[in-house]
This record gives sequence, structure tokens and C-alpha cells, in this order.
Amino acid sequence: MRLLTNVRLMMFALMTATVTGCSSTAVVQNAVSLSEREPVNYEISYQTSVEDDWKRLFEVELRDELVRVGLLAPEDALDVNQVSINFLVFRLRDDGTRFMAGIFAGTDEIKSEVVVRNSDGEEVGRSVVTTSNASAWGTNSGYLEDHARDIAAFLSGGSDASSVPFTTAPLLE
Repeated sequence: MRLLTNVRLMMFALMTATVTGCSSTAVVQNAVSLSEREPVNYEISYQTSVEDDWKRLFEVELRDELVRVGLLAPEDALDVNQVSINFLVFRLRDDGTRFMAGIFAGTDEIKSEVVVRNSDGEEVGRSVVTTSNASAWGTNSGYLEDHARDIAAFLSGGSDASSVPFTTAPLLE
């Protein structure tokens, strides 16, 4: 009886480790200098296959995050930074597959190159922003939100999403 209980506990521990795997990671390199932190206009391009639904969801999340941190420039603004976001890798597991197979279903990864130019066209920042997850937790929409937050962190001069400053005075009214 005791052996059966120990075997069940070991199986439970093994299943838990298998399903959860690694946690999410986000990498932001060479953040934009705070002296160069200006309102931004942005364009997004895709060098990898991304479904239209995911594109729309990411674009909404990015716009909302830039408004939240006070970086989105009004459409008619002149002295703004121009941001180019180029998706290099876009791999998201189905939410059900992630939950059922955990780490055996592969890794979610979104990787974008972000280039920032000032109003004179000079490059003031460049980074490859990577958001990844190998665990069974989370949702695809959550990872898109995290990636938008990681890009906002880079544009805000921070090193990761936890350093994105909060502002109550967005540029858009």
C-alpha cells in the first residue's frame, strides 16, 4: 500500500514537471535612451507567416500599450520617432495542445526586430525583442500582449516589461 502511494506521488510529480516545463522569458536588448524617448509612429511587417487574426490582435495590443505608457503620437504629429517592427519568428502552440502536452508540444516564441529612428531619420535604437514560453500555462492572446509590452519597454528605455513606466497622461486624447 505504501509503495503504491509513493508511486502515485512520483507519477504526479513527473506529470507536473512535464506539463509545466520552463517559464516565460522576455529579452529586450539595447533599449532606447531616455533622452531619445519621444512619441512614436510605427509600422509592422512580417517576414514569417502570421495568421490575420493574430496580426490584428497584436496590433490592438501594441496600440493599447503605447497609449498606456504615453508613447503613441497623434496622427498629425511631426517631431516623432519612427518605429519599424519586423516579425522574424512567430510560433504559437494551440492553447489546448499547450495545456495537454506541455513541453512536449514545443515552445511558443515571438521574435521581432525593432528599429527606432528619430525625426531626422537617424537610428536611435535597435533590438531583437523575444518573448517565449515552454510551459503549459498561458494563452496565445496573453503572449501577444506580453510581446507588445516588451516592445513598449524597449521604446521606453527599459530593460524588460516590468520596467515600462506608467503614465496617466497619454498623448492621444
